[in-house]
Amino acid sequence: MDENIHFRAFGITDIGQMREHNEDAIGVATEQGYMVVADGMGGHNAGEVASAIAIDEIAHHLSFGSGSEFSSESAVYSPQTLLLRDAINAANAAILDAAKRDEARQGMGTTVVAMQFSGQRVAVAHVGDSRLYRFREGFLDQLTTDHTLVQEWVTRNLYTEEEARNAKNKNVITRALGLVAELEVDLLEELVRSKDLYLLCSDGLSGMLDDDEIAAVLREHGEEPETAAMCLLELANMAGGKDNISIIVVCVDEVVAGQDDVSDETLDWFD
Repeated sequence: MDENIHFRAFGITDIGQMREHNEDAIGVATEQGYMVVADGMGGHNAGEVASAIAIDEIAHHLSFGSGSEFSSESAVYSPQTLLLRDAINAANAAILDAAKRDEARQGMGTTVVAMQFSGQRVAVAHVGDSRLYRFREGFLDQLTTDHTLVQEWVTRNLYTEEEARNAKNKNVITRALGLVAELEVDLLEELVRSKDLYLLCSDGLSGMLDDDEIAAVLREHGEEPETAAMCLLELANMAGGKDNISIIVVCVDEVVAGQDDVSDETLDWFD
């Protein structure tokens, strides 16, 4: 575990109330400081294969992969962020390869959102509509931007946020692992503060609860990640549980080396 950041994390994945099986997968590796949520999609139960491949491949790459060769990107991204991106690219390649070898799995894919602590920062990489939120000093911020058709329309001011939330086609994904060989991965880095909370989730949670409901749970239970995660799960199921639900809650207990005195500058790049 990174000695600069002391944190606790708890993750859970649930079938929900409407699905016949769970195509989500999660990974929580506190010793290595990373957390991952993957939301699979595809016929013949292939979605759960894709999400499982993603979790396994990312874990393997973060454990044994080497850093990217020096390039102009090295002057912009931290080595850990580049490694996280490379891990997702490796997972994408593995999913495409598995689909080629089994006709029943062709077209399978998965979203991914991953974070890893390094030094006094957190590296974030994501593809799709699984999300990362940060709860800091009473305010909830969505750090990732959904790769969905509806989100593109919101960005272009064709939909309001309320219209997007109620849109019938809100789950149309525009980017995911397993679709194309050249994958575009969104990256972000930010400095971490003591008492920060991070929430990684599939759209089975964010589609059932609005930001105010999520913030209320983190405000009341955030210092106990398991309690917060279980409460969010219960509320999502009570709201209908229309999809599989995956949740990881991370509580930063302490950031050493005077981190709390440092600016909260956020670096946001896209690769």
